[in-house]
Parts: sequence; C-alpha cells; structure tokens
Amino acid sequence: MSRGRSIGVLRKWILLSACVVTALLSRAQDVGEFYHDVTTKEWDIEIFAHTSGVGVGFQHGRTPDLNNKHFWEVEFLYNQHPKSVRSVNVYYEGVRPFRYGQLYTLFFLRGGYGYQRTLHQKPYWGGVKVSYDISAGASLAIGLPNYVEVLNYNTGFSEIVRYNPEIHNLNNILGGAGMFAGILHTAFRPGFYVKTGLNFEFSSNDYKLNALEVGLCADMVFPFIRQMAFNDPKKVYLAGYLAYQFGEKKGYH
Repeated sequence: MSRGRSIGVLRKWILLSACVVTALLSRAQDVGEFYHDVTTKEWDIEIFAHTSGVGVGFQHGRTPDLNNKHFWEVEFLYNQHPKSVRSVNVYYEGVRPFRYGQLYTLFFLRGGYGYQRTLHQKPYWGGVKVSYDISAGASLAIGLPNYVEVLNYNTGFSEIVRYNPEIHNLNNILGGAGMFAGILHTAFRPGFYVKTGLNFEFSSNDYKLNALEVGLCADMVFPFIRQMAFNDPKKVYLAGYLAYQFGEKKGYH
C-alpha cells in the first residue's frame, strides 16, 4: 500500500472515529439534560445591588421548552448620584443628616417583558445552568424633592423648606427634613429601560429556583431630571448589577 493511500485511509478512520465519539457524547449529554423534570411556569423574587444603589423585583414566566423562557417583570430600585455625599452639621445636636447639593432622591419603577435562552444545561447529577437574558419595557422615574431644616435669622427659629442651592448652604442648613417631607411635590418622569445579563442557576431541586445574575441595565426618562445642583441632568442612567433570585417552578414529572 502506498504512503499516500495509507494517509488517506488513516484520515478516514480519524474522521469516522471523531463522528462516533461526537455522537456518543451528544447522546450522553442529552440523557443528562432530559433527566430533569419538565417545568412549564416559573416565578421568582430578586434582590439586587447595582452600581448606583439597590433594588427588588418580581418575575413570572413560562418555559415552552427546555431552553427558552419568556417572562414579565416588575422592579423597584433606588438610584444615588455618584456625587451625592451624606453630610451632618456637627455644630448642632439631634439634627438629621442630609445630602448637600442633592435636589431629588431618585427611584425607578420598571415593568417589562423579557426572554431567556439557555446556553448550558445542568447535567443529570446537578451543577449550574448558564443562560443569558434580555428584557425591556417602561420605566418611571420618581423624584422626591430634597427638603432641609434651615435657620431663619430673622425669626431665630428653624423651618422646613425645599432645598435651594442658591440660598441654602452649610452656614444656614441645620440638617435634613426626612425623605418624605416633600412627597406632595414628587416629580414623575416616564421613559423606558433595557437590561441584559448572564444567569447562573444552581438549584438542586427541579421545582425550586436559586440563581445569581450579573449584567447591565440602562434607564432613560423624559424630560430629564436634574438630581444634583450645578450638574447637568443625566440623559442615560447606566449601571451594572448583581442579583440573587429565588422562587418556584411548576410542571410535571
């Protein structure tokens, strides 16, 4: 047998062996994947921290097959401006802390639709399921105006007023007035949000959901809201987040 013909036969055997091994591995993986019970619905609560604050959320979804999930979500989060600094007037006792220069305490209420796709299923013996997801929907910025307790030099008494950076400074601000002092003057700004992340589910029970998710989110509202004095209002609120999710699944054996 010539050398060229021998190499050709060897290549065919290598190709055939690779196909057989691939088929066996694929079959073994399928057996492992489908060992898990089939679920059709899920719900979960999420607690997350992001680069500008914290938040909580709720998701309810359906799983038409093993690798896809469609869900609705509602989230509520607190957003803190990076230049916001908590201050205390050390010359007076019993006064509340305040955030100097902050015009609004800002929250976001989100509601939207999302899709999740599985990248790696858990083997039959357990492990971690890896998925990516993307969601989008309506976002409502809720701005509580900042009120402070100031000293009125004309009367000699203190009073609660809305913070005005043009006339209120560290010389006449005694302390904060509480987050909800200006609730009747709350500013509402409608807009939208988008969010995407990687999800790592590690539940040992097929009917329980425990997962960690890491990703990015962005909110944009109109008209823009100026959160800090002497700073331009943000056009996009971009943040990274880390979330813990726990919940339940429903399905059949």
